[in-house]
Amino acid sequence: MMRQLLYISTGCDIDGLDLAEILSASERNNARDQITGFLVFNGRNFLQFVEGAADRLGALLERLHGDARHSGLVVLEDRPLTVRTFPEWSMRHVELREDIPGRRNQLEAILPGDFDVAMKRIILNFAALN
Repeated sequence: MMRQLLYISTGCDIDGLDLAEILSASERNNARDQITGFLVFNGRNFLQFVEGAADRLGALLERLHGDARHSGLVVLEDRPLTVRTFPEWSMRHVELREDIPGRRNQLEAILPGDFDVAMKRIILNFAALN
């Protein structure tokens, strides 16, 4: 069974090198595990949307819970999936702009028009966090 997950967490002293390592490992592991989605980091908090086989997402969550580079991981949405929303993105990184309206526009631009309204609201509200 395929699932979609949306989670947030707080980064623990993440710098540019840490973020590059996280993105590289995520892209490699997600491609291997056939997980797709995107990652947003605002300098303090992560928001990640992922989709894939339920067992592989479960293994991903286990790895994430054990990763000391972030804490307070909370799954906001976990739902069944029939068709992937982002089949081409093993791990797209969305680098947020400085201004909040620009951030919202930036995130809205990557979401398809038929994207789930509740998830969209959560993702767009993430733009206001600092």
